Amino acid sequence: MNNKLLAVDMDGTLFDDDKIISKENLETITKLLDAGHVLAFDTGRPNNALKKILSVYDEFKRENVYLLGYQGVIGTEMNSDKVLFKDCIDNNLALELVQAILDSNLTCVVFDFGSIYTFNDNHFVESYKQVSQEKLVFVNDINTLKGKDITKIMAIDYDKPENLDNFRKNHSSQFDQAFDNFYSHYAFLEYVKRGTGKGDGIKKLADYLQIPLSNVVACGDEENDISMVQIAGVGVAMANARPVLKEVADYVTVNDNNHSGIAEVINKFILA
Repeated sequence: MNNKLLAVDMDGTLFDDDKIISKENLETITKLLDAGHVLAFDTGRPNNALKKILSVYDEFKRENVYLLGYQGVIGTEMNSDKVLFKDCIDNNLALELVQAILDSNLTCVVFDFGSIYTFNDNHFVESYKQVSQEKLVFVNDINTLKGKDITKIMAIDYDKPENLDNFRKNHSSQFDQAFDNFYSHYAFLEYVKRGTGKGDGIKKLADYLQIPLSNVVACGDEENDISMVQIAGVGVAMANARPVLKEVADYVTVNDNNHSGIAEVINKFILA
């Protein structure tokens, strides 16, 4: 059988604006899985948090469902939690970046495989918690992070997001050789190990499953989805996507995330 792999972002893509997966999307995904194709959630969310969110949907409790968390850095099986790959940041480089973010008076959130840390107790962190629905551990000493398997690092500024642009530009010579960076939200600037990210996560999973990249369909809406859209045989930008993603996509959906755009993609490129 000519199996295909559908990789989907969550927020702004599979989720509607109320963080709900529509009935039409669920029914069409079930048809995809019943036909023997593969589904991967390729997201910035931690794998354990994503699994908890998805646990209310019986449709995803299948053998051919995978989680690519932390911006595609860690791949796990949905059912077994088996780790297929993990590509963390060098700890010394991670601490150097964290210190630079803090020295720039930006809010910093650090992810390892299982926990999320922050040095800041402010309304930015509270807003992030509302958006992500995740728990954070407050720490005072950067040395607390020594030896951790750090997967990604985030700088946050809701009030003046231009400060994130300035940090990105002012520190490019210091960090661009070791990190890839991108926006996952207008107020979230994220850093991962260079060469990793959502596109690399898809490549690793496709290699593991022996599915050619030409049989991969990837869907997203934000700047952090560029690598996955570019590497897939069919790269899809949602109707509600940022213009920068639409520019590199092979297809832009007619329906946005609030009107079952993923069902449109499955019917057009996988079940047709």
